Amino acid sequence: MKALIALLVALLLLRVIDPWPIETLRLKYFDALLTISDPVQSETISLYNIDEAALAEGGQWPWPRQQLAELNRNLLDAGAAAVVYSVLFPEADRFGGDAEFAESMAQMPTFLSAVATADTNRQEGWQIGVATLGEVHENAINYPGILPNVALLQEAAIGTGVVNTAPEVDGLVRRVPMVIRVGESLYPALGLDVLRGLAGDPSYQVRGSESGIEAVRVPSFDTINTDAAGRVWIDWANSFSQEPLNGTIIFVGVTAAGITPLVPTPRGLMYSHQIQATLFETLLAGTSPVRPDWALGAEFLAILLLGLCTALVAGRLPVLSVPVGVLAIGVLTASGSVWGYLRFGVLVDAAFPVISSLTVGSVGVGQRMISEYRQKLQIKGMFGTYVSPKLVQQLVDDPSLMKLGGDTKTLSFLFCDIVGFTPISEHFKNNNDPQGLVALINRLLSALTDVVLSLDGTIDKYMGDCVMAFWGAPVDCDDHEERAVTCAGLMLVALEKLNKEIEAEGLPKLGIGIGVNTGPCVIGNVGGDKRFDYSAIGDSVNVAARLESSTRKYTQDVLIGETTAKAVDPYLVQPLDSIEVKGKSERLNVYTLSADAIRAAHLADYWAVKENR
Repeated sequence: MKALIALLVALLLLRVIDPWPIETLRLKYFDALLTISDPVQSETISLYNIDEAALAEGGQWPWPRQQLAELNRNLLDAGAAAVVYSVLFPEADRFGGDAEFAESMAQMPTFLSAVATADTNRQEGWQIGVATLGEVHENAINYPGILPNVALLQEAAIGTGVVNTAPEVDGLVRRVPMVIRVGESLYPALGLDVLRGLAGDPSYQVRGSESGIEAVRVPSFDTINTDAAGRVWIDWANSFSQEPLNGTIIFVGVTAAGITPLVPTPRGLMYSHQIQATLFETLLAGTSPVRPDWALGAEFLAILLLGLCTALVAGRLPVLSVPVGVLAIGVLTASGSVWGYLRFGVLVDAAFPVISSLTVGSVGVGQRMISEYRQKLQIKGMFGTYVSPKLVQQLVDDPSLMKLGGDTKTLSFLFCDIVGFTPISEHFKNNNDPQGLVALINRLLSALTDVVLSLDGTIDKYMGDCVMAFWGAPVDCDDHEERAVTCAGLMLVALEKLNKEIEAEGLPKLGIGIGVNTGPCVIGNVGGDKRFDYSAIGDSVNVAARLESSTRKYTQDVLIGETTAKAVDPYLVQPLDSIEVKGKSERLNVYTLSADAIRAAHLADYWAVKENR
């Protein structure tokens, strides 16, 4: 969890720094919102494109301005309400048609375009009234010069606006500045000036503060909120007829190849007059998307809360369920953002919060997988050599079956030791073969271990030539008493087989004593911080060891505690005696394997005998 929290903090810092990949990701997400609806054809605006067909009919561009005057008159006859030229006229017409073009503007309300540029130091534009409140000039986008139209046309037009756009970091135009500063003057965007001119208002109002420009206003319309640089987001949900329609405002632009550059937008490449028409429609309808001041704080909060929720999901749910949970969180977040845009026109980024959530979730799943893999390796390392492969696989598949911190459980224990070890030791000593003694003991222990593991027992430890085993942990076992008793019988079978082999080799026979007992104990990791074993501790363990040592007093090789004997099939055991064991004040009733059980063990596994009886 600490690593995930650290990752979440790093993601928050990355959002604060906001490098261009993060900003680009956010803008691309906004593009998806801005273009989520199919465009609807405007009833207010239509376009007049001076395309290849128009040039074929009217001659090469630029046309003589008498021809543009004729275009104005034709548009007037077609019922146009006004004409907006997204074309610059900075020089006098070489054909002397400026006067006729200006005269046509008196008949048809006409708006012209200008451009703020770094290619000129000219700062004299045209007179425009702008009332400012607060710090506006300091925050407006600034250009060193402006290129207006020739004075005769400038005076004849109802209004003029700049067609400058403000491409984002990825080169796309999404926002347009409402005012541009050149020297000490503020010039309006073309779409804004068309709004003012058609309303008959003589001026604008611009409000700012220390944090930047806040809003612009045409007195006849509602306030237009802007960002700190005076830009507004364009609503791209409009399309325009490519033929002049009666009663519409006509935006004129050149679309013939190689004359006017195309501008990249969220809707694809567009010509300047298309962008200005879309801006005017946005301002007229009041549908400009808004990125409120609280949006950044909301995004930070979303990153934090989504990251924390994802970290909890990654830590609590099963690994295969985590992607579903993370995906659900992402879908809810994106859905909320989309709803906010469609309902209120609010732009709130969901892309980086969702990606942050996915990142935290992916790292969390990766950590879980690595942790579980290590846990499986640890389980195999801890139990692989003294638990049957079947039980090891159960623990690997479901580690919750295992409690390593220390747990009180009732188990069945078995101690098995070599009886009459001295003669065997002397045999190898006399033959100067200590390695042979070790090899023989290992053969015996291997045979006994196979029996324990075949019955899903756990080898606790080897103590010289003694084996300690138990049943019921680390995996629960309902019939641990019968398994322990059966193991004792099958150990005798395994010993008999081994003795036949070693007698044929000229070695002395081996004998074993076995003690079996059932009772409560504490099972878990026992040892120091750096070295420990999975083992059982308790009085019932000691009793099993005492029963094994007591086999020397009887002809029977197996002694079984009363608790164990009463829990198994009576067919398996028979009463033997009442004995005293070290550490116990009361005598203990002990049992041994029945003759039938021993005979059955010679024939086959007890489990098969039990089923066929």
